[in-house]
Amino acid sequence: MFRRKREMEALSLVLEKLINDEPIDSMQGDKDTLPSKIRHQMIRLSDKMRGNEEQLIKDRDEIKGLISEIAHQLRNPLANMEGYLQLLEEGAGSRERESAYIDAIAVSERRIRFLTESFIKMARLESKVIQIKKESADLKKTLLRSILQVQGAAVEKKIDIRLQMDENLRIPHDANWLSEAVFNLLDNSIKYSSSSSYVDMKAEVNEMFAEISVTDSGMGIEQGEENLIFQRFYRGKKVTSQEGFGLGLYLAREIVLQHQGFMKVTRLKEGMKISIFLPA
Repeated sequence: MFRRKREMEALSLVLEKLINDEPIDSMQGDKDTLPSKIRHQMIRLSDKMRGNEEQLIKDRDEIKGLISEIAHQLRNPLANMEGYLQLLEEGAGSRERESAYIDAIAVSERRIRFLTESFIKMARLESKVIQIKKESADLKKTLLRSILQVQGAAVEKKIDIRLQMDENLRIPHDANWLSEAVFNLLDNSIKYSSSSSYVDMKAEVNEMFAEISVTDSGMGIEQGEENLIFQRFYRGKKVTSQEGFGLGLYLAREIVLQHQGFMKVTRLKEGMKISIFLPA
């Protein structure tokens, strides 16, 4: 517990220095722990921003902005973890209260882990470290993999996922990364839809494009947000209590762009429709 607290304090120091644009010294420690991995990634980005003077100012400012955004997003769950660890260390409260503190720490840790994994995917996609490997593959198999990933959340909210497509549709795509993009669309629809509703997925191919659409009857978006929802960390104006970081649709678009495709949002009377278009 004391070791975890020290790691949280060290990570907090890194975040504060990043936000204040101060230099960061290399830090020793166990590189296998989650806080150390986060700290290592942040320091790498900071070094890249400071050390590569040949980069265009625009690129450097973009990296700086990304670091600042990530630091701010990490700050709240990290502060929560530190606070509850402090309470546990002081032995304040009954066993029931200590159990609640431990549960709260676990929630914050999951949020940090999710944000870190999304951050790493985002950095790898934007820097073109990952090469999309397109092969002619069964599209239905890819989409079913995405559905399987969200099935638990859908069942919990009694949401029916309905897939409509022809059998044996094959298009060039990277099955792993396209599955990730579609997962983010489905996850978004389930998260912002009411219980006992539906999410419709449809796939069809014409001479030029394959279209994969996800339609829900959720809260939808306001007029003018059609392009904003694909921005990093953007959350819709109608979002209230739902948890999220505003990264899912951004990651989906990055993946689709690397497939030489594009995405389109259609506002509906109830909910919305998001379509992925890929070269057939």
